[in-house]
Amino acid sequence: LYAQMAQVELDQLRRLQLTRKAMELWLDDPEVEEIVKGCYVRVLVDKKSKEDKKTYRLSEVVGITKDTKYNLGDYGKTNKHLTLQYGDQISTCKIDHVSNSAFLEEEFNALMYMAQCCGVPPLMKQDVLYKLRKVKTYIKHCEEDD
Repeated sequence: LYAQMAQVELDQLRRLQLTRKAMELWLDDPEVEEIVKGCYVRVLVDKKSKEDKKTYRLSEVVGITKDTKYNLGDYGKTNKHLTLQYGDQISTCKIDHVSNSAFLEEEFNALMYMAQCCGVPPLMKQDVLYKLRKVKTYIKHCEEDD
């Protein structure tokens, strides 16, 4: 039980990472918002930093909103945007800004630090395990429908 009460670690949180490709596959599902809430995305926040390198931020998905239409890769046009939380900041972003690559340790550490600075309760291993069970059940249900 104590192990489940421990603060989440990098590898555990990576199991809840959503990619842009997964979002494209699930976007039309009526339950998509419920499934993606509580998952994490690696989102592009700055195309070029001082080192001529893209800057990404790891954020929690807290919802899906509708806004201006844009082109989302193979999916086509959509007006769905993700509502994200980073520490105590809430923002929206186009799904095409979500990375397909695994988030980095420095991005994970920045998220944990931001949460701590803002007084956001730390994410616990038990929270990740609970959400992971919900996602796995959803995927199993999708496979049965095919």
